[in-house]
Amino acid sequence: MVVDERLERPLLRVRGRVAEEAYAILAKKFLTRGDNPSEVLIPLTALPAVSTWLLASYGSKASEERLDTLLYRTPKLIADLVWDLVELSPKVSENNKPLIDHRTALKASKIVRELLKLYKLG
Repeated sequence: MVVDERLERPLLRVRGRVAEEAYAILAKKFLTRGDNPSEVLIPLTALPAVSTWLLASYGSKASEERLDTLLYRTPKLIADLVWDLVELSPKVSENNKPLIDHRTALKASKIVRELLKLYKLG
């Protein structure tokens, strides 16, 4: 997930089956760019929900129902956690490395899923 065209490094890197599932769900909810149909344009207002959803889906099945719930209501605590993880992840100067490293994302995804259950959103 890349926040905008000027951002050199992605927020998270998702591959394989999870990436295909996430893309299908996001493409259904948001617009795709005509010249690059693999790109989904996410409005800034949906960024907290989508970033939380992607982190919760990291290492598990992407759920359209969870995305719908988060688009309706994303707890500020959890949305802020995503950006705190950017600060906590090791700083790497390589452009292709995600802002939230793999190891941190795996650990955090479990915590985010449990927090969503506490908020009765997951």
